[in-house]
Amino acid sequence: MHDLASLDPSAFDAREYAALCWVRETLTRREGASAQTLEGFERFFDERQRAYIVAAMKSMYFFNLAGNTLDGWLRRLAGGRGGKAAACDIIQA
Repeated sequence: MHDLASLDPSAFDAREYAALCWVRETLTRREGASAQTLEGFERFFDERQRAYIVAAMKSMYFFNLAGNTLDGWLRRLAGGRGGKAAACDIIQA
């Protein structure tokens, strides 16, 4: 997990790193992935493979939002008012 959070290129092969960088930039940058990141993603993956990666990214994003929403509702139903809003400890390390 720490490798995913830090996204150190030495921890991944070139294909994995290209896909992970594309997903990270697509989800976190208002303008989407940079031209350089997109070029690497398109170089390593054909159209069909890219579609699978996009589908996986979208489903993971959806279920993350759904889980966070359910967690918040359950916390409020139990009388809580919020709670720890920080990211998981792995990212803070």
